[in-house]
Amino acid sequence: MSKSKFIQIESKNALLELLKEGRTFDKIYTASNAFKDPKSREIFELASKQHVPLVKVSRRALNRKLRTSSSESLVGYMVSENDWNLEELLEKIYSEKKQPFFLILDNLKYTQNIAAIMRTSFGAGVNGIIINTQDKSMISDETIRISMGAAERVPLVEMNLFNALKVLKENAVKTYAVHMEGKYYYDIDLTGPIAFILGAEDTGISTGMLERVDDKISIPMREVIGSLNVGASAAVLVYEKLRQEVKGLE
Repeated sequence: MSKSKFIQIESKNALLELLKEGRTFDKIYTASNAFKDPKSREIFELASKQHVPLVKVSRRALNRKLRTSSSESLVGYMVSENDWNLEELLEKIYSEKKQPFFLILDNLKYTQNIAAIMRTSFGAGVNGIIINTQDKSMISDETIRISMGAAERVPLVEMNLFNALKVLKENAVKTYAVHMEGKYYYDIDLTGPIAFILGAEDTGISTGMLERVDDKISIPMREVIGSLNVGASAAVLVYEKLRQEVKGLE
C-alpha cells in the first residue's frame, strides 16, 4: 500500500462508522457551542477511547473548514491508506482463502454514482474496485459521506485499466463488460473469481476495454429505456453473483 493521506470527514454518520471500525484519525474539530446530541456524544466517547485529539473551535472557525455543508458541528481528519497494488491485493485475497470479486470503473464521472457503487460493493462482498490512474483522488469527504464510510472500506486500486485486465486474466479472474449487446446476466455462470466492468455514464465502456474482456453481459430493458443508471446496474449484478454463490452452497 502507498503512503497515507488525510481525508476531511464532515458527516457524523461516516465519522461514527469509521471510528467504530478503528480507523486512524489525526484530530477531530468540534464547534465550542455544538449541541451535544446522542450521535455527537458517541463520537466523542469513541474518539476519547482511541486517543484522538478533540479540538474545540468557534463556530466561525469551524465553518471556514467545512467544504460540503454549513451545518455540521464536527470535522474529522482521517488517515487514509486505501491505495492498493493489484498484485498485492490479489495475494492478500487468496491468502485469506477468498476469491477475487472486483468492479472496474471505466472513467465514471459522477460522485453520487461512484459513492453508491462503493456502498453496494461493501454490502455485497466486493473485495476490490479498480479505476484508471487519475489526478483527483476518488476517496474524498463527499464519496465517504455519500457512501456512509464504505469508500474507505472497499480496497481501491488505481492503475492503467488495460494492465489491470492483463493481471486479472493471469490470475484466472473472468472479466465481464456490462454492455447492452451482451448476454443476459442471469444466463451466465457468475460464480468464482470475477470482475465486472462498468462504463462512464455518457460514453459507456471504451472500445479498447470491450475488445479485451472475456465476455459481455446485459440487463434486459423495456424498449423505451436504453439502460439503467450505472449504480443500479452494479447493484443488480453484484447481488446476482452473490445469489448464485449462495445457491451453489445449498
